[in-house]
Amino acid sequence: MNNQNPDSPKMKSTNEDDSKLERTLIHTRDIKAQGFLRSDGLWDIEATLVDLKDYPFETIERGTLEPRQPVHDMFLRVTLDEEFVIQDIEAKTLAAPFQLCQKVPPRFKRLIGAQIGKGWRKVVQKELGGTQGCTHLIDMLTVIATVAYQTIHSYRIQQKQGAKIIHPSIIDQCQGFAADGEVVQTHFKDLVK
Repeated sequence: MNNQNPDSPKMKSTNEDDSKLERTLIHTRDIKAQGFLRSDGLWDIEATLVDLKDYPFETIERGTLEPRQPVHDMFLRVTLDEEFVIQDIEAKTLAAPFQLCQKVPPRFKRLIGAQIGKGWRKVVQKELGGTQGCTHLIDMLTVIATVAYQTIHSYRIQQKQGAKIIHPSIIDQCQGFAADGEVVQTHFKDLVK
C-alpha cells in the first residue's frame, strides 16, 4: 500500500518463527471504559471507542480522512443504581462514516429502566437491534456491563466484607472460578453446591 502514513510504527512480530518480519500498523480500535461512584450514590460507567487508520482513508460522505483522523469516535455513559438498573444513558457519535449515524444515539434512552444482568443482551437486541442501533455503540454496551460489574460489585464487596468474597454467580463463568478448580476449592468452597 503506497499511501501508508510514514509515521506508522513498524513493529516486530512476537512469534519466534516470524521474528524477522516487520509489521506496519494499519488500524487501531481504542476502547476505554471507566467506572465512577457519584456523590449521590449512583454509578456512572463511561466508555469511548475510537477507530483510526494509519493511511489516508476514503469515505463516501466525509471525503478523505487523513491518517489517524477518527473514522469512529463514540462516547457512552450509563448511570446505574446499586441494583444495576439504568437511571440514565447518554450516547454520542462524534465521528462516523455517515451523517445518518447521528440518528442512533438518542434511541439509547430506550434502555432507561432496564437492568444489566441476566438477559441484558436480549433487552439490548430488542430495543436497539438491527437498523435501530449501531454495531459499535452496542458493542460498547457489553464493555459497559463488564465494567459496571467490576466497578459496583467489587467496590461494594470490598467495602463491606473484604477481598475474599465473591458473588456465587461468578462460579463456572471462567477457568479462574471453575467450581472444581484450585481457586474456588481453596478459597470459596462454601459457594459450590
